[in-house]
Amino acid sequence: MTALSTLAHSRGDLEYVLHDGDPSLPTIVFLHEGLGSVGQWGRLPSLVGRATGMRVLVYSRHGYGGSAGDGPTGADYLHREALDVLPEVLACLDIDAPILVGHSDGASIAAIHASAHRVRAAVLIAPHVVVEDATRSGIRDTAAHFADRVRPKLAVFHDEPDSLFDRWSGVWLSDEFAAFDLTGLLPDIGAPLLVVQGVHDEYGTPVHADIVAEHASGSVQIRLLEGHGHHPHLHDPEAIAALIADFASLSTSSMKEDEAP
Repeated sequence: MTALSTLAHSRGDLEYVLHDGDPSLPTIVFLHEGLGSVGQWGRLPSLVGRATGMRVLVYSRHGYGGSAGDGPTGADYLHREALDVLPEVLACLDIDAPILVGHSDGASIAAIHASAHRVRAAVLIAPHVVVEDATRSGIRDTAAHFADRVRPKLAVFHDEPDSLFDRWSGVWLSDEFAAFDLTGLLPDIGAPLLVVQGVHDEYGTPVHADIVAEHASGSVQIRLLEGHGHHPHLHDPEAIAALIADFASLSTSSMKEDEAP
């Protein structure tokens, strides 16, 4: 397993892993879910790296995993991660025009970033484009079972699991966050998108994929997965890695064609 490194960031040090790959190819950047971290991606980053030959960056956001700082604060926290924090991370590691792979909150961050910055492509796994009742209901259910079911799992990966969950769930269940809606920025995304959604996702429905397909300016591929919930990449990492690798390789091929004289 590739060892964790520490990235000095203006808002606090971040833990990250950078898997080796061909520096002439785009770097794939993984953006974790609302309660995720480097370790909670499982085997997916390494599988994708091996399949594509590309460098793969995985990092824990502030207040997640072993990274310093606080977790989510304020209804604009996803925008701040996408427009302030992520660009600084990429600049520090000399990464330009990456392929983004985001899950849940991370998929929303990927979409926001892609609307304002150059990316080669983006994979959105279970993205949140708007706030659904199903999402809030799922979070309330998680909160009801936090002590016995959720906290023990989070404690394996996070230095401050209680504070993290309180901050994250508090934002999502707030009245202010109910107005969260990324529909208006989707036309600014010209890069190719792959949307992956479990049909039985307990935190969202395929409506998000439909909105992305309707409003994004670039090409959009949608994969609705029967038998999968919110974490298809953990239940079948090989299959999801293959989906991502095929999409990333196709995006890289189109890049080379675009740059050909």
